Amino acid sequence: MSALQELSVRQINEALGLAVQKTVPVTITIRQDGSWINYHSQMIAMTADRLVIELPAVEAGIPPHEFVPAEKLGLSFKLKHHKHLTTVTVAGIADWPVGGGTTCRAIGVCLPNKMQRLQRRAYFRADVPANRVVRAAFWLGGREAEPQGTTLTLPVWSGRVTNLSAGGFQIVCGLEGVAPLEVGETIGVRIAFGAGDGTVYADAQFRHVCRENDEAVMGFQFLGLAQTNEGKDALRIISSKVSEYQQVAQQHVGQ
Repeated sequence: MSALQELSVRQINEALGLAVQKTVPVTITIRQDGSWINYHSQMIAMTADRLVIELPAVEAGIPPHEFVPAEKLGLSFKLKHHKHLTTVTVAGIADWPVGGGTTCRAIGVCLPNKMQRLQRRAYFRADVPANRVVRAAFWLGGREAEPQGTTLTLPVWSGRVTNLSAGGFQIVCGLEGVAPLEVGETIGVRIAFGAGDGTVYADAQFRHVCRENDEAVMGFQFLGLAQTNEGKDALRIISSKVSEYQQVAQQHVGQ
């Protein structure tokens, strides 16, 4: 069974209803100025044709965004043993009653008729087995900014992927790849799993670095994978590899 499953309309409505009932946190993903940006909120109500989401609060380091009717938003939320992914359309912004005579600003979105769910174990990090070589090349800007070749002004760095999940990856590379990057910066990345095993391209955000001798261990978070068909294909490949690596690790433990 594929790690990324398509849900029926009945399953979608059941998942959203339960998420509202439990006031499940939701991540809103939008494309802004060539980058993917995540906003954090929660679902507060569901009607016959609308899902109501509290307007995200202002967060440090994240630019404010004016949500407008007809805008497309990526939504993701965790429920039970799955992460649910969908795209919705903004219907409008209004005050919504939250009890005690108070209201909050909220985004009303049209109920989606398509949704995928991903096994949450795919978001657990799996170490790349010692007998596998997974390489990554990365560059400044998003995946669409990939240079045709590396130059002093448009460098491309490379490294070895040491662990992987549907949420991000860790690589080991030379220290030269660290100098121009600041935490939070967006990069484009190409991850090659070897001959016949597929290659994925993605946007990612630089999250942390640890310098060890003459190498850097760098952590990145994937951005917007669930928002495009190409990204969903990449997510399927990544999830399959994570499952494969987890099985290898379990086999070693059992030996």
